[in-house]
Amino acid sequence: MKTLLIVDDDEIIRLLLRDEFCDKDYNVVTAIDGEEALISFSEEDIDLVVLDLKMPKLDGNEVLNQIRKIDKDIPIILYTANPDSVNSINENLNYDVVVKSSDLSQIVNAVDEKFQCSQ
Repeated sequence: MKTLLIVDDDEIIRLLLRDEFCDKDYNVVTAIDGEEALISFSEEDIDLVVLDLKMPKLDGNEVLNQIRKIDKDIPIILYTANPDSVNSINENLNYDVVVKSSDLSQIVNAVDEKFQCSQ
């Protein structure tokens, strides 16, 4: 079973994504901020990260940089309502971007596609 780490400070989004991916038989670990995300990433066997950018404590950019120091190949999807803020992130860090919307099909399809590519 594939394990996702969903990192978002917005509880509603975090729970919606958790429920959506659990319904698709993924194992889901959630984190409410960047610090919790890094702890979960180091303690769990994570296969893919869905990462918000604007969060308290450590923002998504900092989390992305830290995860890349640990694992340069793990798939990371930046899930953001502010796609313009992605421009300041180093493109060499290997990530995808999905813009947040009320339609979860884009993020679900992006995760499914990543897992299909890794098989």
